[in-house]
Amino acid sequence: MTATENPVRHCPKCGSVRVRHSRRRGPLEALLESMGGEICRCHDCCSRKAWFGTSPFPIGNRDPEGPLWAGYLMMGSGAAALALVCWVIVRLSGKSL
Repeated sequence: MTATENPVRHCPKCGSVRVRHSRRRGPLEALLESMGGEICRCHDCCSRKAWFGTSPFPIGNRDPEGPLWAGYLMMGSGAAALALVCWVIVRLSGKSL
């Protein structure tokens, strides 16, 4: 099976169709999963993604040749998402922290 035969779950990095569900690691992945993302790993290139429908969202930086800032960007976006969730909860409840 090629990537063109399975457009929903093929690795955007290497094009493989050997993309399978993966266990979540840490609070960021738990948050992504609670928002409807499916945590998946490519068995050919070992990249991990959170899939929202047909859109992949990269998790971490397991590529040794990838840029170092990518991991920090992921941590920052996770912290921003958590702050947004807390703000919405406080805003809807009408109470202060």
